[in-house]
Amino acid sequence: MRIKAYGIKQKDGKAAPFYYERGVGENEVRIKVLYCAIARGDIQFISNDWGDTRYPFVPGHEIVGLVEETGSRVTALRVGDRVGVGYQQAACFECGFCKEGNEQFCAQQKVIGVHCYGGLAEHIVVDNRFAFKLPPALHPARAVPLLSSGLTVYSGIVRAQLRANSVVGVLGAGGLGQLAIRFLHKMGHKVYAFSHSPEKKEMINQLGAECIPGSNPEHLATISKTFDLIISTLNVPYDLDDFLKMLKPQGKFCVVASPLKKQPVSIGLLYDYAQRTIYGNYVGSRKDMMDMLAFAAKHNIESIVDIMPFSEMNEAIEKVRAGTVKTRLILENHE
Repeated sequence: MRIKAYGIKQKDGKAAPFYYERGVGENEVRIKVLYCAIARGDIQFISNDWGDTRYPFVPGHEIVGLVEETGSRVTALRVGDRVGVGYQQAACFECGFCKEGNEQFCAQQKVIGVHCYGGLAEHIVVDNRFAFKLPPALHPARAVPLLSSGLTVYSGIVRAQLRANSVVGVLGAGGLGQLAIRFLHKMGHKVYAFSHSPEKKEMINQLGAECIPGSNPEHLATISKTFDLIISTLNVPYDLDDFLKMLKPQGKFCVVASPLKKQPVSIGLLYDYAQRTIYGNYVGSRKDMMDMLAFAAKHNIESIVDIMPFSEMNEAIEKVRAGTVKTRLILENHE
């Protein structure tokens, strides 16, 4: 099939119509794209911030659509099913990681931006095992950010193996941070959000967290050995040491986003009377995705979104690049 997409042909370029041929393999499905997010990660791919973008680049690693065609071996999905697709599109299902249920570490995985095209298109073809049925309780547009941002923070939180009623800090209250707050609150933890934006205080409170101003170093220095977990969603530089000091002994610091420049850290804060841990989290497994969607549906967890038509994709990209969008920006396909 000749698929109409919207590609960016060079670093920091504009999205323009782009066509490519793509058949449907025996384990694959063709999906009519209904909604596609434009996230900060898409902007970083457009700018080749990580050095691995392949042009033409078709953005969009959070997608909701309808199944239009299924391969001969597909049994879990049917034409007409509403599904979500995230950053990963394929895995080998034969390596040790895949057999352990950690497909996100498969050496042969295919991910949007590096190996394959994204969801800013009329259609997308993916392995059916990476197309996930959306629970009916979830709104198709507001659920879009769950498919990458939601998966990343949810699986990072689960990995922490928190005790009941833990005290958790969230750095940043953007798209990732807002979902982290909601998951943690519904899990029954005491949540604090660090934010440099005073205007976000009311929103943070409504999501279920207390707001701690993140721009006052003197105030931050007074918070010591308070948190069981701190999860960082920041992609701007910050003083990691300040937040490590806030962790209790055996506390954990989870990184789900990071500045492009190296971050210094005082190693002694990990072991001196502490036994603290720093770990990163990369998306999640297929099981993590299904668990996350079920949890989100049960607890009515969705994102706050602004919806724009596909025809305004370049305006949307510039809004996200400039940081003028305070919610998640979703493009709706009217064609």
